[in-house]
Amino acid sequence: MTTKVVSTFKYLGIFSLVFFSLISCEKEIESIGVNLIDSDIFDTNKLTSEVITTNENIDRVPSNYLSQYLLGVYADEEFGKIKASVVTQLTLPTYGDSYATGYGDDVAIDSVLINIPYQSTRIDDSSDGKPQFTLDSIFGNEDVSFQLDVFELKTFLNTLDPTEPSKQAIYYSDKEFQKGDIPLFSGEFKVNANDTVTYIKRYLNDGVTVYDIDTIKNDDLSPSINLPLNETQIQQLFIENASSSEFSDSDSFNHYFRGLYIEASEFMNEKAHLLSLDISDAKMVIYYSKTQDETDEQDLNDNGTKGEDGVRTKHTYNFTFGTLKSNILDRDYTTSKLAGDDRIYVQGAAGSLATVDLFTNEDLTELRANNWLITDATLTLYVDQNASSDIAPEQLLIYNYDENTHIIDMITEGAAAVGGYLERDDDELPYKYEFKVTDYISELLKSDDEAVDLAKLGIKVYNSTDALTSITDLTIKNYSWTPKGVVLYNHNESAGEKRAKLEITYTELK
Repeated sequence: MTTKVVSTFKYLGIFSLVFFSLISCEKEIESIGVNLIDSDIFDTNKLTSEVITTNENIDRVPSNYLSQYLLGVYADEEFGKIKASVVTQLTLPTYGDSYATGYGDDVAIDSVLINIPYQSTRIDDSSDGKPQFTLDSIFGNEDVSFQLDVFELKTFLNTLDPTEPSKQAIYYSDKEFQKGDIPLFSGEFKVNANDTVTYIKRYLNDGVTVYDIDTIKNDDLSPSINLPLNETQIQQLFIENASSSEFSDSDSFNHYFRGLYIEASEFMNEKAHLLSLDISDAKMVIYYSKTQDETDEQDLNDNGTKGEDGVRTKHTYNFTFGTLKSNILDRDYTTSKLAGDDRIYVQGAAGSLATVDLFTNEDLTELRANNWLITDATLTLYVDQNASSDIAPEQLLIYNYDENTHIIDMITEGAAAVGGYLERDDDELPYKYEFKVTDYISELLKSDDEAVDLAKLGIKVYNSTDALTSITDLTIKNYSWTPKGVVLYNHNESAGEKRAKLEITYTELK
């Protein structure tokens, strides 16, 4: 099968003709068809054609420089299990001239927390005046815990690609990272929309006696994940060595402490939940106290006031998550049904996609001989409502699988017209997806244009990075951080009226 398709330059030419000549309704177009389904039952101006679909697992996706990162464990009978973990560098903070001058003498750590804001929506205030929130972008059973461990990252994250130093480094979701032997945190975790306040005990220099308790909350009172790290290990890593050269600048620091490895695994039940997180505001916070030093003019409390000499003062260091971070997506298809012959599976986050063959080369040659004007071509895929998975994506993307590029309709008609949106039935259950591919089919069937040859189409979960931003760059970026998936009927006759199909409306030119 030939896999060459219309080039970017040809797309530009077509776009120019459509835009400047306004001849879209007069295109010289022809029609399609393969393995026709009893065409006698259709009107003469409509043709319904079978398509051939196949499943394909996605081995990996780019997983750094994302706007969303997944964390947690999720499994169902259709797609198997996914474990999502995160690695990240930390950003060295400054205090005065440098971080190394920021602790002083007689220092004791009060607490160390990893703070990651949830994505949440404020819904109301309770009777006692406390704000109420719902958590967004949670997939699975929120009542089932998963295991969460935090380690010191032992793999150095490069900003640039070592093989091509002029390019940014790309980390993929299947990359293996090294981690420390002893966790900084280890415990059972499940989401909690009520995690809006944290209480920090402040200690005297004996590390035992509490002299005050601080109440920490976000300015908008929204909930956050707060993981307490091992204070002894942080004392050794960040305080006892603070005056060393490792903390003199960001580059030295990132070689010394390479970051955090936040690892999720199943606790008692693999059918837990995944969180989709915007971790741009995530941080590791060191809360510490020290005895006031009269010679240190910068020795101020967190609130900017100077305490009395010999009195404990409160301080905080914020190590924000660095620009370099990456998702680790561990897929296990052992218990999935992805090998089934009667359905197709489409899931994001290094999950699976579907490929579609519209017809064979022989059929294409025969159909090009017709003298038809194509007015509409719609590919329809129906949802298997009996499938156990219930996290259907709101939109799928159709694209040229062989070239990994957008189809021409994305240029000439736009994403909204191409569609791929989830349609629901009267009971609000996921029902079908429709894709308008009129211009793609029209160009493919032009009998006088042999340069336009047959190609597979791909169906994948739509990601925001799939949006077409330039008609000079049609490449699909392959990012995917949406774990949603849907089970669709394929082309087999067992699906009956819900089998995959392509409908073409045409006018025969005399």
